[in-house]
Amino acid sequence: MDLHSTHLLVRQATRATFREIASERPGIILVRRGQKRILRGRSLVVVNQGQLALLPADEPLTIENIPATSGVYLASALVLDAGRLPAGSFERVASDDRAAAAFERAASACEDPLVPADIREHKVGEVLLWLAREGLGAPTPKAQGVVSRLRALLAREIAAEWTGPDAARALAMSEATLRRRLAAEGTAFNEILSDLRMTRALGLLQTTTLPVGRIALEVGYGCPSRFAARFRARFGIPPSAIRGRIDRIGVAIDRTGSNGGGASR
Repeated sequence: MDLHSTHLLVRQATRATFREIASERPGIILVRRGQKRILRGRSLVVVNQGQLALLPADEPLTIENIPATSGVYLASALVLDAGRLPAGSFERVASDDRAAAAFERAASACEDPLVPADIREHKVGEVLLWLAREGLGAPTPKAQGVVSRLRALLAREIAAEWTGPDAARALAMSEATLRRRLAAEGTAFNEILSDLRMTRALGLLQTTTLPVGRIALEVGYGCPSRFAARFRARFGIPPSAIRGRIDRIGVAIDRTGSNGGGASR
């Protein structure tokens, strides 16, 4: 089932590098405070305050979020339907200020429940058209292997008590076949499930005010301390470090408005 575009505010209090992160859905990112660095192989994209960049789905990337001098990294994200990004390269930033202005209009529309869905998607499409003029888009889709199929299956019910045999049956193959095909792609069932859960948890920590214990439950961990240990092992910092003092001090965002102008904020 298609999902509508949504606008999320991404907040982070601590400088951190997240290695081999693969987004479940593609997105457009506008950095409002601080800096984002996106590394793919040897290609580095530096996204400064006021700049737009793309994050394709299912593309393992190393991402570093660097807070501003105020102590907060803040970004807006338009999360899109799978396959919505046009073909192109995401290894650059948008340079046209009109793309940022279109982004602001789309973000406002996504936040307004009175804006009809077709109007909202039209405004998101305007942002994509501006980006496409600069050659920004998603890489050529890869043939869907068993890893992609398994990730899509698990992501639909990420908190369920998944086992290898359960997943194999859902994918219409034997457990031995699933294990063998995953090994051929250099991974295993437990690695994929754990990584999906940690990546989803990271997103919830950055974009919601849910308590850490609730987030642990949302991604399938009944024990918060076990969840925290897994999170730290995956990302090198505890879950609480993502937010730091943000929850107590609050964060307001500045918008450029919808009539163009400079992209800096």
